[in-house]
Amino acid sequence: MTAFTSKTLFASALLVSLATSSLIAKENRLPHQHIKPETADLVERLKAGGYVLVVRHERTNAFTPDDKAFQVENCASQRNLSVAGHANAIENGAVIRFLDIPIGDVLASPMCRTLETGRLMFGHVESNDTLFGWGADPEKVRQGFTSLILENAGTDKNTALVTHLGTYSFVLGGHLAEGDTAVFGVSDGAPLFLGTIPANGWNDAIIDASIASEHHKTDNHGHTHN
Repeated sequence: MTAFTSKTLFASALLVSLATSSLIAKENRLPHQHIKPETADLVERLKAGGYVLVVRHERTNAFTPDDKAFQVENCASQRNLSVAGHANAIENGAVIRFLDIPIGDVLASPMCRTLETGRLMFGHVESNDTLFGWGADPEKVRQGFTSLILENAGTDKNTALVTHLGTYSFVLGGHLAEGDTAVFGVSDGAPLFLGTIPANGWNDAIIDASIASEHHKTDNHGHTHN
């Protein structure tokens, strides 16, 4: 065997090996590759309704903080949604509708950034002082917020509560970044935390759904439609 023939056979074997590896990777790829499997499962559960989505308002303009003497009814005195937050709320709402996740009541703190998040994300919103909590009796805030979860879990649709980090952390513990959604059910008469869908998780859910659809087409037709 000549050196040229040996090199040719080696190259051919390498190409076959790479092609085989590529086919195996395609066959074994997971449909949920952008968000964690537990997050994907959580999104699927929401399609049945009956949960409470506790949403921290979308991304805000950190360069314009709330005035020390801000007024709830005066948006100009508050830290409001940034251009990115405005767009994210609209896009995440579009994803929720695309995924056929049923949304019933939407309640929000009376601050402009929470009301706007609710309106842009879900299409409707109702102001609720309990979700604000600023300056109120802490125990009343805790009881009121908890009651909102207990009263709305288990219905045929999901309920959305749009609030602030301070209120959320005080009542339920934990942390939410701007735009994050914590999902709650009820167990033994108390709120049950089921997981968090990050602000960018909704968009990733669409990406994964598209990949799963293409994977399904490949399985059914033996090739991918481009």
